Amino acid sequence: MDLMLPKDAAFAIDSYLRAADRLLPGAITACAVGGSIALDAYRPGRSDIDLAAIVSDEWRGHRGLMARLRLLHLSQLPRLAVRAARGRGVSACCNTVFVWESEAGQPVTRIRPIASHVGEIFDPHGAFDVNPVIWKELVDGGISVRGDDVSTWGLDPEPDGLRDWVARNLDEYWAPLARSVGSGKRRLSASEVEWCLLGPARMHHTLVTGKIISKEAAGRYAADAFPVHAPIIKVALARVRHDTIPSQPPREYWRTLTAEAMQTMLAEARRSHPPA
Repeated sequence: MDLMLPKDAAFAIDSYLRAADRLLPGAITACAVGGSIALDAYRPGRSDIDLAAIVSDEWRGHRGLMARLRLLHLSQLPRLAVRAARGRGVSACCNTVFVWESEAGQPVTRIRPIASHVGEIFDPHGAFDVNPVIWKELVDGGISVRGDDVSTWGLDPEPDGLRDWVARNLDEYWAPLARSVGSGKRRLSASEVEWCLLGPARMHHTLVTGKIISKEAAGRYAADAFPVHAPIIKVALARVRHDTIPSQPPREYWRTLTAEAMQTMLAEARRSHPPA
């Protein structure tokens, strides 16, 4: 296990890979950690762990593969339950995408992911995180926790298509979400404000600069770039930092302010790079 990893992340990954070796002997030939760790933004006790696992082609056609991957996902529950009981929350959860060894070097948008799991959700049909943004995270800062260094994997994040992919993601996912937020009635939680603002902020930054940044860095960027929306962005920042949520603006205005900030970021993104 790489000594650069935070202690709780190293423990979680070691536990996860030992479970993988019991359930799928010889299947995971390489594994790397990306996400907040790759972006040097990991917060012990708060952040999850994003993994990309390479699976041996010898497991193709194995009838028990999907069931075993589901069990691997569930294998984290006892450790997470202990953490929760000790007041540490359920962070340090491994969120993993699985790709075949023979496909890992293909352009990322051509890879057919085997499966993935994020939090409590297991997807037996694909993996959203097999995309140009996540692959760039891995290429730029991914840390190998099994197998050779990530730089030797031959990953192709399709850099020439990164901005087009981000523009489509903003148009296909974040724009409908912004409309939904704007038309909703119930009050938003701080976690919903965080998701709705820091996601588009990260995408906007990547569209403008071509670089990938963490949620917290995106919040700081957005507050500077769109100062009129800084008060509601500070709510999102407080949530991601686990700081005290500001008393201003009042919660009854969060939904309207969040929708307005999202629309501003989306409009600026379209001006800088219209979706293809």
